[in-house]
Amino acid sequence: MFPTVADVVALDAVRRGMPQVVAGERGLGRPVRWVHISEIPDAARLLRGGELVLATGIGLPEEREGLQRYVRDLVDVDAAGLVIELGRRYADQLPRALVAAAEQAGLPVITLRHETHFVGITEAVHGLIIDAQLAELQASEAVHQAFNELAVEGAEPADVVRQASRMAGRPVVLENLAHQVLAYDAAGVRAESLLEHWEDRSRQVRLGARTGFDERAGWLVTMVGARGHDWGRLILVGDGGAPPQQQTMLLERAASTLALNRLVVRDRESLERQTHRTLLSGILTHSYTVAEVTLRARALGV
Repeated sequence: MFPTVADVVALDAVRRGMPQVVAGERGLGRPVRWVHISEIPDAARLLRGGELVLATGIGLPEEREGLQRYVRDLVDVDAAGLVIELGRRYADQLPRALVAAAEQAGLPVITLRHETHFVGITEAVHGLIIDAQLAELQASEAVHQAFNELAVEGAEPADVVRQASRMAGRPVVLENLAHQVLAYDAAGVRAESLLEHWEDRSRQVRLGARTGFDERAGWLVTMVGARGHDWGRLILVGDGGAPPQQQTMLLERAASTLALNRLVVRDRESLERQTHRTLLSGILTHSYTVAEVTLRARALGV
């Protein structure tokens, strides 16, 4: 995950310049993919999106239309924000036209009242970016290792779901195409609350892609299947906000493991029958309370 504009403003290298957000405060959560130093008025043509532009303003247009176009061009290429050091071109404040255009577009604009070493800012931000990318790579490696081991072991669906829930820190549910629950891990949430009216709630979540996020339900959903035959859905029940990319990768990797293991056991028994067997075994060994048995059976459609 990349640092946000707010993260950059909080850096010591930036704070030494006495930063002040003068426009686009609502965009401070934008991710910063890179830092770009540029004084030319058409800097946007050199950007690819996600850059935080540093400038002193010496090359910016004088006329109102030119300033508005400058901001519009940055917005069009999805720049993360604009930082302008005061003193060289603008004594103590930026032109109203620039500020108004940025505020309307939600583009964060930050002024620096003291002379600041742009190279120091660049080094600090790029350090954050590299650290974030390294952490993401390590997390991705941990996910692949965990599910590779489960695939090699031929783990039960419940074990795969439990691992996905543990690594995501959120409830995860595996259901068949009839929206009946095959396995779940509540991740500390009350199971009754998680599975209440599950079939009805699940039927309302329809996605056009194999993996998608339903904002209304707060669910991240991915199809489970292989060789053109989908047999279920794996659902991460979120807390309302859009899930980070890391959770999407995690859920898809778990779904791949489930699909692979299903191919291995397909000739032995159906997953539904396997789930029934697990439930009956739990009853015989007194692994579940009466309430848990009722809840699991209802979610399975029994």
